[in-house]
Amino acid sequence: MQNPSGIKLCSLFFVILFTLTPLSSQAIEEITFTASQPLHYHQPRIIVPILTEAFKRNGIRFKAVPYPSLRSLLYSNTGASDGELHRVYDFHNVSGDSYPDLIRIESEMLTIWQAVFATQEIKFETWNDLKGYRVAYTRGRKNMENILHQFLPKEQIVLANDDTHAFKMLASGLIDVVVSESELGDDLLEGRSQFSKIIKITKVHPVRIYSYIHKKHHQLAEKIATSIDEMKQDGSYAKIVGAVNNSPGL
Repeated sequence: MQNPSGIKLCSLFFVILFTLTPLSSQAIEEITFTASQPLHYHQPRIIVPILTEAFKRNGIRFKAVPYPSLRSLLYSNTGASDGELHRVYDFHNVSGDSYPDLIRIESEMLTIWQAVFATQEIKFETWNDLKGYRVAYTRGRKNMENILHQFLPKEQIVLANDDTHAFKMLASGLIDVVVSESELGDDLLEGRSQFSKIIKITKVHPVRIYSYIHKKHHQLAEKIATSIDEMKQDGSYAKIVGAVNNSPGL
């Protein structure tokens, strides 16, 4: 008959061994990234299927869950989720290194354009041209926060909960200008009578978008980047982007 105390000690040994075993040696079956936009918006519609295929090639299921921008960062940086679906290339710089536990996956997801929207024609050649206007952008977009605060007094800057909220404020006359993504803005304006008076003034500058993974999965960062690069070479990346760009928007 086995000694009960021996069984308990043996069980305790395996519990401790499993706890101390590095994550890299444990099988990862599913990865969840948080997203700062609804999944039917332009960026997630492209990035989610790309990452789904990249993780699949590494034997891992992938899913994304949308949250408000700052909450998404809270979850991904603390490890409550496994990563951040889409942020700018120099995210750590523009965020003042406030989210140090996120590692950039070193393969560009896509390039987007920032654009200026208004309800009437305005001159825009530099950010200084927005002085005197009430300007809205979506809360949590650190790159836009940095730019606008360089050129405009804080009383002219309005935070929106999301892009739809920003365009609703613009349509109702509460603000004068929205700075948003060009493609996303086009999708929001298309076919919506409440936004019929809003026009895109101009594209402003391109922004390179990357995904970020929590440091607990650091061993996956290079593998996923390699898989995305392989997708760019074998045509599957272009197929995904083309399908999204050729399908109806929001």
